Amino acid sequence: MNIDVLKSIVAGEKSYISAADGKNLVEAGLIEVNVEIHNPEAAHEVACRATPAGQAAAGNGPINEAPKTTGNYQIMTDVTLPPARKRGNTAGSGAPTKYPFADLPVNGTFFSANSEHAKGDAVKALGSTVSAQNDKYSEPTGQMKTVTRAVRDPQTKKAVMENGKKVTETVELPVKKYNRKFTIRPVSKGQKLGGWTAPDDGALIGRIL
Repeated sequence: MNIDVLKSIVAGEKSYISAADGKNLVEAGLIEVNVEIHNPEAAHEVACRATPAGQAAAGNGPINEAPKTTGNYQIMTDVTLPPARKRGNTAGSGAPTKYPFADLPVNGTFFSANSEHAKGDAVKALGSTVSAQNDKYSEPTGQMKTVTRAVRDPQTKKAVMENGKKVTETVELPVKKYNRKFTIRPVSKGQKLGGWTAPDDGALIGRIL
């Protein structure tokens, strides 16, 4: 067990750790990790922080019994919950979402950095979320439309190709009325858009209706 690594985490000098360096510390209950957040400079490292037991161990204090873990989440019994606050999907039913679609006004936007996502591509990661939100705030009109689209492989989701050309199909789809409409655009670090400058590479999500 590398106590020097633990001390670096407690001191705030290290916020990412590899599986090799972190395994024993996690098993001992001295650190906890978030496998969904990767180091943008070293993809094999994930976010980490010291537990109260880890802080005590780094300061040569008594080490408490390691708390129980369930999957990637550690059960803690010595933490006081902060006051409840309004968040997430307040306009509709179901579980809250961490993205502020429900509170976004027309022409309002929010930014998500590539570094927030495991594969480093916010546009790709949030594309289906934006589509789902558009569907959520839509209603059928009772009309149908004829659409010609590429046939996609059900496993890879990529367009099926024959002789170098996409295979297409013609289908009838319901026409929807959108009560709210969202869009997503890639942005680059330092890009100026109105009075805002992108702090990092990522995606800008906006409500246009």
